[in-house]
Formats: sequence, structure tokens, C-alpha cells
Amino acid sequence: MRSETDVEQYRVAMDEKHGDGHPRADYHVACFEACIPKSFWNVAAADVSYNREAFDEVVCQYRRRMKTALRRGYSLLFVGDNGVGKTMFVSYLLTQALKRGFTAYYTTLSQLDIDIKRGFRDREADDRLRVMLESDFIAIDEVGKESFKADGFLSSRLEHLMKQRYDDEEPVLMGSNVAHDDLIKMYGSTVESMIDGKYQVIGLEPGDCRRAQKKRMKRDMAYGD
Repeated sequence: MRSETDVEQYRVAMDEKHGDGHPRADYHVACFEACIPKSFWNVAAADVSYNREAFDEVVCQYRRRMKTALRRGYSLLFVGDNGVGKTMFVSYLLTQALKRGFTAYYTTLSQLDIDIKRGFRDREADDRLRVMLESDFIAIDEVGKESFKADGFLSSRLEHLMKQRYDDEEPVLMGSNVAHDDLIKMYGSTVESMIDGKYQVIGLEPGDCRRAQKKRMKRDMAYGD
């Protein structure tokens, strides 16, 4: 989570780089504030190669019906191994939301834990986190990491956040390395009920899109030539 001061400083830097009020500067500031990973600020449909079928059938359809998803609180849960595109897909949808004038916020489960606990001693940080978690679309990535299996506090906070947004008909985009059934065992029947109600679960096929990034790096840097 970034503070208002962080965002304002970044805004000044972008205005100096692109010119005051330039659309690109405004978009970059919005992505920065939303904490979307920078690698995916400019991701386009043409950039997707792994799990293309899931992208076309679910991600693109969700993008087309984004207003309906927002109005009804329809959510997505991407499940799969490292490098299959979970973060790319949720980031793509968040950037599409920003381009449509909606608000968005990206976090990982571990970062959420850090930000919640920071709020215990910092009222300003607590207020800031609450504002960000009230965004039209939020993404919670890396749900179900091994280190959090025994963390009852974090599990209860995740359940509370999901329940609040579920009841308020506000979407959540989630990514997890844990299989759907194992995720339910970890977080219990309440989370299972919410997922059964308003979440489309997308199992992504194994693969590693980061290998393509490695090839691009070698090509761009002329390594091995």
C-alpha cells in the first residue's frame, strides 16, 4: 500500500516527465496508487500466450461485462502453479478498470498482512488501507501461501474482507497457488459458500510464462550472441 505522500511525489515526477495533465502521466499515477505490478501496466491481450483459452473465455468476457460484475459483485478466483498467468490476468483486469474510470487496488496476502498490522500503530495507514480496500475492484494475490496456513488472524481478516465485499456486492479478483479443494480446507465453509455463490473459479494449465520473458531478456540484451 502506498501513502498519499508517495502518490503525490510520483505524480510530480510523472508530470515532469510527460507534462502536467498528460493522459499517460495520469494513467501511470493511477496504476502506481493501485499498486499494480509495473510489469503489467501496459499489458495487452496480444501479450498473452499461456492459458490463452482461459484468457479469451473468462478474462475478456469479464472485461466486456465489467459494469455488470461491479453492480452484482461477481468475482474471479484464478488457481494454478507459479508462472501460469494469475498475476498477469488480475493486473490486466485492474488496468482495464482504471481505463474505464473505476477505482482499483492490488495486494498480495502477505502485503495485506503487513498493512493491516501497520494500521494497529498508525491511524493514517489504517485509514489509507480502508480507502484502498473500498476500491471498485480489488485483487488479492498469492492466497493460500504455505506460511499462512496456521495464521488464524490473517485467515479471519481475509474471510471478513471477502464477506464484507460479498455482502456489499463488490468484486474481488483472487489468485492462488493452492488447489480449489485445498483452499476450502484452509479457509473453511464460509469462504467456500462465498466462492460457490459469486466466484468463477478458473484452473490454469501448468506452464511458465516467465520463460518467455527470459528469452525476451536475452534477445533484448544480446546475451549469448
